[in-house]
Amino acid sequence: MSGYVGHEKPWRQFSTACDSGKTHHGWILAGQRGLGKSAFALRAAAKLVDPENVHGNLIARGSHPDILSLKRLPKDAPKGDDDVGDSTEFKRSITVNQIRGLQQSLTTRPGLSNRRAIIIDAADDLERGGANALLKSLEEPPVGTFFFLISHASERLLPTIRSRCQMLRFEPLSGADMADVLRDAAPEASSKELEALIHLGNGSPGQALDFLGLDLKEIEDAMTSILRSGDRDNALRSGLAEKLALKAAQSRYEAFLRRAPALIAEHTRTLDIAQLKTGIAAWEAASGLAGRAIALSLDKQSVVFQMGSLLASIQAHKGRT
Repeated sequence: MSGYVGHEKPWRQFSTACDSGKTHHGWILAGQRGLGKSAFALRAAAKLVDPENVHGNLIARGSHPDILSLKRLPKDAPKGDDDVGDSTEFKRSITVNQIRGLQQSLTTRPGLSNRRAIIIDAADDLERGGANALLKSLEEPPVGTFFFLISHASERLLPTIRSRCQMLRFEPLSGADMADVLRDAAPEASSKELEALIHLGNGSPGQALDFLGLDLKEIEDAMTSILRSGDRDNALRSGLAEKLALKAAQSRYEAFLRRAPALIAEHTRTLDIAQLKTGIAAWEAASGLAGRAIALSLDKQSVVFQMGSLLASIQAHKGRT
C-alpha cells in the first residue's frame, strides 16, 4: 500500500505495536469525516494480513478474502458493483444481521493468511443491536482477528466498545499534505482550484473533494473582497446571493456555507486585541447561521446576504477603530 499521505503519528503508534509482536485486536480510528481514516484502515489491515505485499493487487481491488469491510447497505439491492455510486441511497444503519453474518464468517479459517482484518466503516452507523453483537466479538476475538472501527464521533460509541480497543486519533492534514493528496486525487484540477479546495477542505481531503469541479475560486475571491473592502454599497454580497440562490447552485451554496465561517476564523486570528471580540462574534454568528441554513431550509438568498454582512462587519468595525 503506497501513496498514503499524512497521519504519521497514528501510523507510528500502530507500527510500533505491530513490531512489538503484541498487536492489540481492536483499534478505533477517531477523527472528523474525510481525513483518510478508511484508507489508513486498509493500509493497516494490509500490514497485518499481507506484510510482504504478495497480494497487493487483491487488496487494491477490495477482494482480498482476509480483509472484510462492513458498511451500510444500499436501500435498494444493487444488481452489481457498478450500480453503487455517488447517487446511491444507503440504509441508516449497519444492522445486527450484518454483524451476525460477519461473526459466522469468522468461524472459518483465513484464506491466504494466518490473520484476518475487519474494517467497520463507520462504527457510528451501528444500530444498537449491532453494537452489542460486535461487543461480544471484541470481548472474545478469534485468534488472529483484528478489528478496525472507523469513527467520526468516537465519544458516541458504547463505553464498553471503547474500553476494549486502542484509540488512534486523526488530526486535520497540513496544507502541504492536503496539496499532495488533492493533486494525486484530482490531477485535472487547476492550481487555482486546488488552492480553493485546500481552503475549503480545512484539513480534510474528503471534504475538499466533495466540491471538486464547482469553480470555487470565484466564491473565494468574492468572499475575500467583501472581507477586505467591507462592501459598503452591498454590491458584492448581493451579487453573490443572487448567484448562489439558484437551484443549480446548491452544491456551491453548501460549499459557501462551509467556507465562510472558516474564512472569518482565519482572518480573526490576524486581528489585534481591540478588534478580536468583533471577529469572534462574527465567527460565532456565521457558524450558527451555516448550521441552521440547511437544517431549517432557510431562504438561500437571505442566508448568503447575511453571511456576506458578517464578513463585511469585520472590516466595517476596523474602519471605525
